[in-house]
Amino acid sequence: MVKPHFSFWIIAGLGLIWNLMGCLNFITQLSAEAVAEMPELYQQIIEMRPLWATLVFGVAVFGGAAGCALLLLRARVAVAVLLGSLIAIVLTTIQTSMAVGMTTSTTVALLVGAALFWYSTIAARVGWLRSK
Repeated sequence: MVKPHFSFWIIAGLGLIWNLMGCLNFITQLSAEAVAEMPELYQQIIEMRPLWATLVFGVAVFGGAAGCALLLLRARVAVAVLLGSLIAIVLTTIQTSMAVGMTTSTTVALLVGAALFWYSTIAARVGWLRSK
């Protein structure tokens, strides 16, 4: 197994922080009081979101956090977990776009999710990740 470049640790760590903020956002959205204090657009997104989309949003952020934690542990399964997270991000983006149009936050989430998955495939290919 090849020793990862120092940037691997930075990217995986920042990815974990990003997704943990997404997890906090998900948990915050479960509170009616917290939602009432959000900007109107975010309130609309949350109120118009069906249950399946809320569950998919949870998979996106918690899966992303797990995938980045697995990257930091150098586990090859991180690639599959981050792919699952990316699929959930795409579904969440589609639902949000249909409800209120494309937003900056959904675009950024989609780009970050895609970048993390792509980076994990590179890490696996160059031998930075363990197969077990």
